[in-house]
Amino acid sequence: MEEKENLIVAPYIRVSTDRQAKDGDSLDEQESELKKFCDYRGFKIHKLYIERGKSGGNTNRPEYQALIKAVRDGKIQAVVVKKIDRLSRSLLDFEDFMKLLQEKNIEFISIKENFDTTTALGKAMLRVALVFAQLEREQTSERLIDVFNYRASQGLYNGGVRPFGYTNVNKELVPYPKEKIIIEQIFHKFCDLKSTTQVAKFLNETGYRNRQNKLWDKREVFKILHRPIYKGFVSWNDKLYQGIHQPIISEKIFDQVQLVFQDKIKYQADTKTNALLQRLIFCGCCNSIMTPSHSLNRHKQKYFYYRCTSTQNAEKATSKCEFKYVPMAQLDQFLLEFLLSLSNESYWTPIELKILKHNQQIEIKAQAIKEEIRIIESKLQAIKDKKDQYLDTLILKSFNQSERQLINKRIEDMELEDKQLKGGLYKQEFELTKLEEEKVNIIEFKKIFVMFKADYEILSAYQKKEFILNHIKSIIYFPDRVSINLKLLPWPLDHYFKEARI
Repeated sequence: MEEKENLIVAPYIRVSTDRQAKDGDSLDEQESELKKFCDYRGFKIHKLYIERGKSGGNTNRPEYQALIKAVRDGKIQAVVVKKIDRLSRSLLDFEDFMKLLQEKNIEFISIKENFDTTTALGKAMLRVALVFAQLEREQTSERLIDVFNYRASQGLYNGGVRPFGYTNVNKELVPYPKEKIIIEQIFHKFCDLKSTTQVAKFLNETGYRNRQNKLWDKREVFKILHRPIYKGFVSWNDKLYQGIHQPIISEKIFDQVQLVFQDKIKYQADTKTNALLQRLIFCGCCNSIMTPSHSLNRHKQKYFYYRCTSTQNAEKATSKCEFKYVPMAQLDQFLLEFLLSLSNESYWTPIELKILKHNQQIEIKAQAIKEEIRIIESKLQAIKDKKDQYLDTLILKSFNQSERQLINKRIEDMELEDKQLKGGLYKQEFELTKLEEEKVNIIEFKKIFVMFKADYEILSAYQKKEFILNHIKSIIYFPDRVSINLKLLPWPLDHYFKEARI
């Protein structure tokens, strides 16, 4: 093939951030080699296109786009690179680029691989070489994915923007006290207010700001409330792994928040029915959920009831459930009367005594943990004092190399022990927080139901249903009673029917 001279060419140079000044691919080295090649071939350089710190994995590069424009405008007759992967590491992107060159009758030259598109062999070899470049890139990507999957399985956070509430110490997430307080406020306030808008309003009025020192909005609050990182888990590829970092929120509080969101969704789905207990009531005989149903009486009027789902479908006709169904209106009214009775002294007194006993048992456990915390803090202080003595000795006295090594080894041992003790301290503090959350606030409990009774006459059906969803986890129906699981109590309350059965 006859070599062409006096071609107007565009040398393209690129180096990624992790390849600068390595493997002979530095910017200066590429520029020097391309200029020498063009001078040797008698090419005239239109412009040097130099890409600094850009990946070849995509075409979103300013100098690359400028080169494309020069090709489209017909300002050059050839593109020259040192190696193919300097132009692109994507087979599809490179094919698009080559199609454009062919349309404009522009040559492509790669010095390292000695490819020239003016020959059929050169075109074929060029494509083969790029296939291997793409393969290498995909294998590297696969290796990285394997590493990230392994790190997640070991409970390690895979980087990115650090979650609000944490800082990064030695590549590990550690609670950041200033932000940790805000995270705690967000979760606890949402449990009370049941609204991301109201939580954001509370944070802003209290003077809290986000990491950019800006006001909070409900979207930020919503994202935080859904992140399992705060209960000590790592999320990766839609899977949850137990993290090694210290949680900020207990699993109990986190799960309570998720239940609030679920209840909101359930309520929106239930607006077509007046059933107060939909999705809350379960059959005490077979543990199946009971759902609203209706039938027509002889006057062609609808009669509503809750029916055990084990008896509804034809294929389940053999169900041996004994309870089957219960009148909706009577059971709804019975439940409302029960909630109203919780503010009465006659009903309240035995509940209060049980709460006090429950809180006392928790306090006994809490005192044991507090004593363990005190012991650990005492050991940490002793280690600090001893380490300070060793450091002062190193500064004030003269030691030979062997003695200094022994002292430094002892300091390293103390630092390791210090780290282990702090890990134990964090664990005990977290256990103490969990215990404190298990306590039942007697005043708050009674206040909720006193206010419900006071406002009952003016509450709409929607508000009554919302109150029930906010404060009841589930209701188990039996012929002689219902067993009500309140969200504020760790045990169920049984309420018996006045008649043998509703």
